[in-house]
Amino acid sequence: MKTFEFIFAMLMLDPILSSILKTSAFLQSPNINLLTAVEIVESLKKLLVSMRNTEDDFTDIYHKTILMCKNYDIEIPQLKKRKVSTKIDCLSSTQHYMSSKEEEMKVSVYYSTLDHIISGINIRFNQETMNMIQSIGNLLVLNTFDLNSDMLKTEINLLKHTDNIPKGEKNKCGDWINWLTQSNCGRETIFCNVIKALKTFMIIPVTSCACERSFSKLSIVKTKLRSTMTQDRLDGLLTVFIEQELAYNIKIDDVIDTFKNLTPVDRRMEL
Repeated sequence: MKTFEFIFAMLMLDPILSSILKTSAFLQSPNINLLTAVEIVESLKKLLVSMRNTEDDFTDIYHKTILMCKNYDIEIPQLKKRKVSTKIDCLSSTQHYMSSKEEEMKVSVYYSTLDHIISGINIRFNQETMNMIQSIGNLLVLNTFDLNSDMLKTEINLLKHTDNIPKGEKNKCGDWINWLTQSNCGRETIFCNVIKALKTFMIIPVTSCACERSFSKLSIVKTKLRSTMTQDRLDGLLTVFIEQELAYNIKIDDVIDTFKNLTPVDRRMEL
């Protein structure tokens, strides 16, 4: 472990893996949507490409490695000059040699590592994720979501010429839904197809984490002792169990008052 190569690899991978870990944790968040996921992945790709194309990051890492090796009395290896073979063969190692240890670490380790990581990210997210985002426009006009394509286009044209719409690049789908569904304004009736499209887009899962969490909760709620419960009761119990943050904010007194004001027909027992 006390070698020049190990210290260089450790200092090189620290910023790379930190960025990947941050992105990975963000993609597993239950409150993420597709647009935000694409933005964070694109940011990660740009960061890695920037590290690959500029030598400042490598120079800083290499100088830190030299300094750490000197502080801990670790030998810094030096390259021996080699003579290029006069015979032409298929081995690139015999036709070129590195002039310094710094050049060797930059070409053989630093560039090679970043190229493999960037290539892997492009393979993972190019076909599956990016094409899905590009297909959202076609997905929203399907009859599966009960949307009228002609009316949706009309509503979008009306929104373009509305003065007090949410403006700015930082507006999210939730901001638009809140604006469209404001009470006593009538927008929810006029722009019903736009609201359906936005809600459909927001609930499309980015990862399988939320589904896996729901199935893990299902095995706890629906046990052998509850094998005969109806779907409505199961939905209600799972909603409370999965969305525990919302359940903690429920005021019990308000629930009791609501139940008390129900007519005898709407409830099964007296309070």
